[in-house]
Amino acid sequence: MKSFVAIVLLISTLLAGCTASDRFEEKTFLSNGPYQQGTIGIDRSKLQTVVTWCSPTLLQMAVYDDVGDTYPMQYERLEGKDHPLQVSVTVFPQDLPFSYAADYSTPTDVTSVCSPASIQTTLSTETGRSADLDKKLGETFDVRSDQLVAVTVDCDAGKAGYAEITQYRGADYGQRGGIALIPAGEASDVTAQCKHKNLSIEINPSK
Repeated sequence: MKSFVAIVLLISTLLAGCTASDRFEEKTFLSNGPYQQGTIGIDRSKLQTVVTWCSPTLLQMAVYDDVGDTYPMQYERLEGKDHPLQVSVTVFPQDLPFSYAADYSTPTDVTSVCSPASIQTTLSTETGRSADLDKKLGETFDVRSDQLVAVTVDCDAGKAGYAEITQYRGADYGQRGGIALIPAGEASDVTAQCKHKNLSIEINPSK
């Protein structure tokens, strides 16, 4: 009996030391965690593979003309520290083996949406609105804000930039480009690129 009481007291003491702050807040992470979205063009006259890389500091999409056994992981430690990384590989043939949908070979754009839990990659036909951007592609620019920031690259306009927002309301990079969110209160150096069959937004926390 004494042993049982001692065990109960020990468990009670351990539980008392575990506050709400000690638990991983999964819902908070999923709602506040890294979010990126990008759209890139593909050639529907042949099979093409779209690879998407997403991490807290990177959105990158690339188009390949075949199906490879391996693809680069694009993983670099962030200031000597590890970080999450997701990689998605999606193959888009000219035609489907079954009649899943009509006009499958018509859309020429692919959109990837990245969240902490998944990457969703699909053919897309919608054209988003264009933002007023003032940075050159390949130019590194400083982002410092006490608010949530949306970093945007518009590949058709050949411009990049960022805007402070209170809530994310959808992509505004035109037909092809990308967007990445930076949490409030963070300072970062950002570089956005649009090259042949490749787009990227790289975010490096300022030292």
